[in-house]
Amino acid sequence: MRARRTAPAAAIGSNEFRSDDRIDVVDPYRGDLVGTVECADAEAVSEAVSVAADAVPAWADTAVAERAAVLRRTAALIEDARRGLAATVTREMGMPTTLAAATQQVMPATVLRAMADAAGTFDWQRTIDGATLRHVPAGVVAAITPWNMPVHQIVAKVSAAFAAGCGVVLKPSELTPFDALDVRRCFVDAGLPPELFAVVNGRGSETGSLLTSHPGLGHVSFTGSVDAGRAVARSAAGNLVRATLELGGKSPAVVLPDADLTTVIPRVVASGIVNSGQACNATTRLVLPRSHQDEIEQLLVDAAQASVLGDPADQSTTMGPLASRLQTDRVLDHIEKARADGGHLLTGTGHTRRVDSCDGFIAPTIITELGPTARAVREEIFGPVLVTQFYDTVDEAVEIANDSDYGLSAEVWSADSDVARDVAAALEVGQVKINGVRTRERPAVPFGGMKQSGYGRELGATGLAEFTEIQAVMS
Repeated sequence: MRARRTAPAAAIGSNEFRSDDRIDVVDPYRGDLVGTVECADAEAVSEAVSVAADAVPAWADTAVAERAAVLRRTAALIEDARRGLAATVTREMGMPTTLAAATQQVMPATVLRAMADAAGTFDWQRTIDGATLRHVPAGVVAAITPWNMPVHQIVAKVSAAFAAGCGVVLKPSELTPFDALDVRRCFVDAGLPPELFAVVNGRGSETGSLLTSHPGLGHVSFTGSVDAGRAVARSAAGNLVRATLELGGKSPAVVLPDADLTTVIPRVVASGIVNSGQACNATTRLVLPRSHQDEIEQLLVDAAQASVLGDPADQSTTMGPLASRLQTDRVLDHIEKARADGGHLLTGTGHTRRVDSCDGFIAPTIITELGPTARAVREEIFGPVLVTQFYDTVDEAVEIANDSDYGLSAEVWSADSDVARDVAAALEVGQVKINGVRTRERPAVPFGGMKQSGYGRELGATGLAEFTEIQAVMS
């Protein structure tokens, strides 16, 4: 039997807070207990903010080069396989081990190094109209992160905050608490003062609310659902604290008629079902040329059937189970509602697929024949469920792509990169990837959304600036 872990209610400086209020963390593939996480109360949250606030002035006065050096040393520790971060994420939420290594070890390390570079070239001080403008640290940052890409989401926030000279109180998802503590340990081992980086565990509606409403914060950075984002924004606004919100997505993949369909369609499907579809920028709306519909639908079936469902610890597995029974039920409910709305399942059964001892699998599901107002077209499903939307003209393709309450991300595919850029410029999203560029390949490019996908940006110099205030000194 594997050793079970217990995550304390809070890790603050060199101390831990304990609690009798506990939540089980369950391996979604094996169904066994990974461990338990304790829940922080108001006292622990206040202590975390207070300790971080006391540590900020010395860190803000630390040379930018030394702050950047801490990030680089942390990067080396995070990508060290002996730290076991990828394996921890696989057990916590079922991410296939190959994907976990790429996105929860290699990508966070890349982000840390890119942020260190950004800090070194950042325009910390400039002169405008005789005034000196200085970027100064915002103070203590509340970072609230989700379970779907846990290490990356933590690093995207805290790397920018520490580069800016801030302290951080992190509230990770209660589904994935252990990787958060391991990430904190990497930072501390790399030389970050432990008082600067606290972790408070618990439910979002309880511990998370206590944190975002705390008057001692300088900024709140949140990734999660739209409804939760609204609650976070209201909570932060009560103390007039600025917030960065990275919320949901219903991202379109616009495939233009000149694209090489045999190459593009499998890549679009892979982008839509990555991490079992549990990604905010997954391309879950496929905007496709009607002139090639028959060929495209066969390619979609072939691409979906190429997925390998199984033990996420197996190197050959490309799709693991969904992160929890609750998430599986939500996705199945969406599929059934899509059927009721007249949708046809081109692939998938609409039922959980049992693999070995686990019933948390949903085969890649592609739904056709839905109208633009169907729930599966409008709402984020957060599972391996894609919908097709066919168009006759490129102008219609742009209109379909923009007909969404979300505006996080999009893809455009074309044999002509100039045409692809023209289409990209017409899309109402925060980030557009042309011909298969991936977010993980461009760690200095800002990421964030428009419309209901939130506001503010993460990554690179733009993400660093989120955690600063501008002071103008006139003389």
